[in-house]
Amino acid sequence: MEIGQPSAPHAIGARIRARREAMGLSQAELARRVYVSRQTVGNWEAGRTLADVQSLVLLASVFGVSVDELVGEGVARVARPSAEDRHELVQLLAGAGMLLGAALLLVFAAHLVSLLGPGDVATNALRAALDVAALACAGALFLRALPSLRAFTQGRGLADAVAVAAYLEGRDASEPPPSDFLFRWLIPYWKLWLVALVAAAFAAVGLLVA
Repeated sequence: MEIGQPSAPHAIGARIRARREAMGLSQAELARRVYVSRQTVGNWEAGRTLADVQSLVLLASVFGVSVDELVGEGVARVARPSAEDRHELVQLLAGAGMLLGAALLLVFAAHLVSLLGPGDVATNALRAALDVAALACAGALFLRALPSLRAFTQGRGLADAVAVAAYLEGRDASEPPPSDFLFRWLIPYWKLWLVALVAAAFAAVGLLVA
């Protein structure tokens, strides 16, 4: 979030630090309560970065004050995500995407081995190993990556994929998304596109080995 006055980052950071210390919270404890990293809280308090609107709302709730009290009088606020928050979201999305891609590739490979392999002990062992690796990736995805991503998006009021994409572009939360193909047809229905792509891949393999 951008602040109109040059002194505002340090002033807000000082208020956050003072209230955190008054409550006896560490930076890590406060970070968990507002769904950000400890480094993010440290940057806020040092005045290096500024909390976005959603984070300010969460901070005010934790401290039991209003957002205006936390921000200070006469400070203009613009609901734009900081570069650091966008970078954190990219990391979360990349981690979840890599785990999902790895799990799908391993399942695909196991399916291919079962179709092309002779069915001996070595082939069965390879398929079992691929299945275990796929389950490990899926477990990491659903138990770690997705909960972290969900906590980040919920903490910033990002209700769907369109809101996430707009956030990554640094758009104001109140701005309507573009009306192009990406935002109208691809991003809102990304799950359907993914299912269709996976189904097409398995169908192609089935046709090739038939």
